[in-house]
Amino acid sequence: MLDMGIIKVEVNFSEIGRAISEFREHRLKALETLTTEVRGAVGRFFDQLLHTEMSLFLGRPDQSDNKRNGYYEREYALKGVGAIRIRMPIDRRHAFKSEILPPREQIDPRLKNDLALLHLAGISTRMIGMISRRLLGVPVSTDTVSRSLERIEENASSWLSRPITGSYWALFVDGTNFRIQRRGSTEKEPSLVVLGLDEDRRMSILAIEPGQKDNADCWRSLFCELKKRGLDPSKVRLGVMDGLPGLETVFREEFPNAATARCWVHALRNAMARTPSRLSDAFKSLVHKVMYAANEDEARKQFLFLKEAFGNDAQRAVACLEKNLDSLLVHYRFDPKLWRTLKTTNPIERVNRELKRRTKTMETLGERTLRIVTAFVALRLEFHWQKMPIDSRQIRNLKPFRLEEMNQIESAMGAMVQ
Repeated sequence: MLDMGIIKVEVNFSEIGRAISEFREHRLKALETLTTEVRGAVGRFFDQLLHTEMSLFLGRPDQSDNKRNGYYEREYALKGVGAIRIRMPIDRRHAFKSEILPPREQIDPRLKNDLALLHLAGISTRMIGMISRRLLGVPVSTDTVSRSLERIEENASSWLSRPITGSYWALFVDGTNFRIQRRGSTEKEPSLVVLGLDEDRRMSILAIEPGQKDNADCWRSLFCELKKRGLDPSKVRLGVMDGLPGLETVFREEFPNAATARCWVHALRNAMARTPSRLSDAFKSLVHKVMYAANEDEARKQFLFLKEAFGNDAQRAVACLEKNLDSLLVHYRFDPKLWRTLKTTNPIERVNRELKRRTKTMETLGERTLRIVTAFVALRLEFHWQKMPIDSRQIRNLKPFRLEEMNQIESAMGAMVQ
């Protein structure tokens, strides 16, 4: 007999011998038999707990005239065990409410946390409902899966507005539109995104907030909020952004020690839109020589060559680059290992892609659910980025989570799913 706390397991060695033989001959059938036995034992254990709980309830002075009145059976999904059959005792006055298994609770709360994580990881409510019977032992409705997100809503919002404790010297700022499915229609959700780069060359997501990217007041409000949360403006030396109207001015006013760098991807896109189609390939080839020059002097030489080559035939395209040339070459003032990172706002595009990948399997996605999913996606990227410097080649590959990594994410979000 093995004593494991309040549960005792009796081992009959002759029965063990027969079980071993069954496993050798019919392993799957033997596993099913073993599972049934375990569930039955757990169900009987719960029956004893509930019987004792009822006795303690009826022993209270205010229940002196109350008695037992039979029981009813219910199915309950217990994490790690599956569906078990339980006999719920009933009293004559129907006053007994079990604290062990609350009324109408059919699923272990820990399983609801797991359902929320599965949904956030990209599995649709419909798919979870379809596979719940086989995985959990009981069917789970799509509404149950959706409601499971309510358990983590508060902590998700708290994580997105957490205090900023790190020291960030470079900020990547950009506006983006998340395309959200709402009952058959697709809508754009504009958001402002700010990423920070610290002295250890690790990226962190500082803000993903609703707002119009073309509104300078929205950006100023966001920057002020970051400073209230703990961002030290005196440490910020660089802001990487695209050509949004008024953004550079607002950024310099809020972070007076910082230079501003234009995103090469946006700049090239704007220039190519002004380039005659017959010249587009040659023009792009020379622009790349400016983008990937060995140093700033070489980059300026390559731009002069481009200007001489296309100054008459693609004046608008050349002028588009020339007016922002200083901002496009700011990255050369910093560590060469970071040039590739500081040239563009691509890290923000990564956030956008990950969110789209997470939301495309969700039939409907309201504003509240969007915020929770945004927090989950942000933390996943945060976890990935914090494991290695931004200049590491591995930073480009976001691999599937191992179980221990998922557990670390839960802890990092302030026990979001607890």
